[in-house]
Amino acid sequence: MNISRTKKITGIILCGGKSSRMGKNKALLKINEKYIISYVIDTLSPFCDEIILSTNTKELNFLGLQTVNDKFNNIGPISGIYSSLQESKNEINIILSCDTPFINSYLLTELLSNSENFDMVLPEFNSHLQPMTGVFKKIILPVIESEINSGNYIPPRIFEKTNLNKLKITDKDHFYHKHLFFNVNSPEDFSKAQEIMEKNKG
Repeated sequence: MNISRTKKITGIILCGGKSSRMGKNKALLKINEKYIISYVIDTLSPFCDEIILSTNTKELNFLGLQTVNDKFNNIGPISGIYSSLQESKNEINIILSCDTPFINSYLLTELLSNSENFDMVLPEFNSHLQPMTGVFKKIILPVIESEINSGNYIPPRIFEKTNLNKLKITDKDHFYHKHLFFNVNSPEDFSKAQEIMEKNKG
């Protein structure tokens, strides 16, 4: 079975950060006249029959996608993950951050193809887990809720308590490039992202 063609997958884009370092909504920054979040949406769309935006603002309503507000306030991204998984109509979910415009479909295919016997798949590169990029199954909701109620809001610590596949990514992987997990968190990052996109044109 080619899981990416079954279409019973929800894409969840985390847009709930305060963007304090950027000073404006990161999702709505433009590179080559295209919103950063639109690059993420375009990467998810071939895999998903539903896309949810985890956001606490109405600024993204014009995109015409379902939006989900955090059910818990001021505990960071785990609230957006939990709240969106609750609203998802599918057991299998791909979660990405709105500020990762260089994630590609090859990585998503690799994550999905390694998810069959696991509750979660997260990429690990240079011994660093990427907790906001991965395949999440709804079966982990009780674990997340229990940890939140216990005062644990740190995503990697929570995810370690699930049946987690840490998928090692190396620079030998055919889909790898050095900016794969690049986050646009600051004006400097935004300038760098514009440079990267310009170099990769064509």
